[in-house]
Amino acid sequence: MVKTVLFVHGTGVRKLSYESSAARIAKGLHSINPGIRLEPCLWGDAHGARLGMNGASIPEFKAPVAAVSEETQMEALWELLAQDALFELRELAASRKPGGLVAPHDKIDKAKLLTQLAALETNATLLTRIQERALTAQWQQAVRAVASSQAAKDAVEAASRVDATLRLGLSRAVVASLQARLLEDNMAVLPAPLRDELVKKGVDELGGGELNLFTDWVTSKLKGLGLRWATAKAKRERDALYTAAAPTAGDVLLYQARGAGIRDFIAERVGQCGDDVVIFAHSLGGIACVDLLIERSLPQVKALVTVGSQAPFMYEIGALTSLAYEEQLPPHFPSKWINFYDCNDLLSYMASKVFAGRATDHEVRSGLPFPMSHSAYWDMPELWQTLAPHLK
Repeated sequence: MVKTVLFVHGTGVRKLSYESSAARIAKGLHSINPGIRLEPCLWGDAHGARLGMNGASIPEFKAPVAAVSEETQMEALWELLAQDALFELRELAASRKPGGLVAPHDKIDKAKLLTQLAALETNATLLTRIQERALTAQWQQAVRAVASSQAAKDAVEAASRVDATLRLGLSRAVVASLQARLLEDNMAVLPAPLRDELVKKGVDELGGGELNLFTDWVTSKLKGLGLRWATAKAKRERDALYTAAAPTAGDVLLYQARGAGIRDFIAERVGQCGDDVVIFAHSLGGIACVDLLIERSLPQVKALVTVGSQAPFMYEIGALTSLAYEEQLPPHFPSKWINFYDCNDLLSYMASKVFAGRATDHEVRSGLPFPMSHSAYWDMPELWQTLAPHLK
C-alpha cells in the first residue's frame, strides 16, 4: 500500500507557488485515498540539437491540420487574451462604431454597465468562488485594471446598445487579466472549467442576456488565427530548442550545469519518507527525478509519476545527464513510470515511444493555452482518475 507521495516541483517554482500546487495535489490525493501522506520536496528556494528519433517524443508531431473547430478557436482566443487581456475589448471598439443618435436610455445603460463592471471587485457571488482559491487580491486588481482601462470605456462607448456580446467581452477581459496576474506571481492558473464559470457569472452580474461564446466578429477573426495557431503547433519540429527560450529557463540551465545538488536534495527527502514512496514530479522536477533514479537504486520508490516533463525530449537529443542516447534504463529504475502530457503544453513530451516498455503515457486536455496549460495538470479530474488504481 502506498504510504507517501513526494512532490518534486519544476522550473521557476518557489515557496509561494509550491504551496499553491501542493494544496491542489493534497486535494486530489484525498479524493482517491485519504490515507496517503503528502511530503514536500521544495528544492527551488535552496538550489534554486538533433532529434535522434525523428520527433517520437513530441505530441502531434507533423499532425495534419484539420478544419478549425470551435474548441480550437476558443483556445486561440484565450491564447491572445493571455498576451493582451484587453484584446477583445479593443476589437469590439474598432468593429462596432455607432451610427446616428444614441437614445437617452442607451446612455443610461452604458453608464450603468461601467458601474456594474467596477462593482465586480466586491461582488459576493464571484468572490465566493475566488476565495476558494485564495485569489481575492488578484481578482480585485484585475477588475480595477479592466474597469479603469481606456479599452473598456471605448468598447462601451462604441456599442450602439448594451448587449450580451459587450458583457461577455468585459467579463472575459477581467478573467484574462486575473490569469495574467497569476502567471506573473507564478501561481496556479485557473482550470478551464473555473475560468469559463467565472466568465459566465460575470456576464450574469453585468446584466445577463443570451450568451453566445462566439459572436460573428470573433468567429471571422479566429478562423484564420485558429488555423495558423494549429499549424504552428503541428510544426514544432522547427523549434527543437524551444525550451531554451522559455521564460523560466534559468533553473533548467542551472540544473544542466550543476544538477547534482538538486538530485542530492531529492534523494535525501526520499530517504526521509519511509519504505513506500511514489514521486510526483513536474516539469524540470521530472528530469531531475529520472536522472536520480537512473544514477541510484532507491528501492523505496515504488512508482514515478511525471507531468509536463521534458525528460523524454532531453534523452532523445542526447542531453539527459544520466543516460546517453541509445543507452537503456537500468534494471533498478522503478518498474512503474506514469507520464502525463497535454498537447497544449509545449513543454510536455511523451515517454512511451522513447523508453519502450518502461513508461506509460496518458494524454490530458486542460483546454488552456500555453503557458497556462503547463501548470494545470493537478486540477484535471482525469489525471486523478488515472492515478487512483495506482495509489491504493
